[in-house]
Amino acid sequence: MKNYIIAAILGVFLLQSNCIIAQKVKIQYLANEGVLVKYENTEILIDAIFDKEFDYLDVLPDNQLEKLKKAEAPYSNVDIVLSTHLHGDHFNAQLVGHHLKYNTKARFLGPNETANQLKENFDAFQTISSQVTSETPNFFESKTLTLNNVKIKVLRFEHAGDSPWKEAENVAYLITIGGKKILHLGDSNVEIKRLKAFNLGNENIDVVILPYWLLGPSQKENIIVKYINPKQLFVAHIPLKAYSKAQDNITSMGYTNAVPFIEQFKTFVID
Repeated sequence: MKNYIIAAILGVFLLQSNCIIAQKVKIQYLANEGVLVKYENTEILIDAIFDKEFDYLDVLPDNQLEKLKKAEAPYSNVDIVLSTHLHGDHFNAQLVGHHLKYNTKARFLGPNETANQLKENFDAFQTISSQVTSETPNFFESKTLTLNNVKIKVLRFEHAGDSPWKEAENVAYLITIGGKKILHLGDSNVEIKRLKAFNLGNENIDVVILPYWLLGPSQKENIIVKYINPKQLFVAHIPLKAYSKAQDNITSMGYTNAVPFIEQFKTFVID
């Protein structure tokens, strides 16, 4: 009898432990800056639905793109699709449009320019129009909204680089889910003057997903640490040829909380 009671208590403990683990926020790397965020029954795709645009960047295999397009497992339960801007290594109108058509519960959010491209390039847009929301705040301003019970702050940044790249309407997303805050910067130009307006250092951000070119000793001191202050950094948009040395390069710059996105489908649990 005593052994039975001990076994029962142990079973309950293990069950509770598994539930606690299952309820943690998870981020799965897909390709380039594309990720799948999961918490309990909520799933969010960010910059993940795109086709091959540049040979030097990662892209999902064709069979995975087909599953994304048709909203098939493991992408059949997506609640929110976010796009930071319309460039082809972050967004594809046909793939996004078809995913929304097959996944009627999903809501799409992107800048006005990106949503317009979806409208102009997906023939069946009228069938998904009610699922599409667009927001382009003024530069250095933000707007907060809720989609499928998830709080999302849209922050307007200029796209990094020179013309024509910087002309794209680019936003970052600060997502609150499962008690965690995740900031996806897209291809933002995040100079100090741009960050001061958002006061991100006081947001208690758990995770930042940012392009590799923002790294460097000066950025670490003046931007990432002082003005964003995340607990965890995920480094994305890494050229394929730089994969083998990515972690060494990041470590050599002094980062102790940064991990490169270089292994497709790897999942990270956010503690």
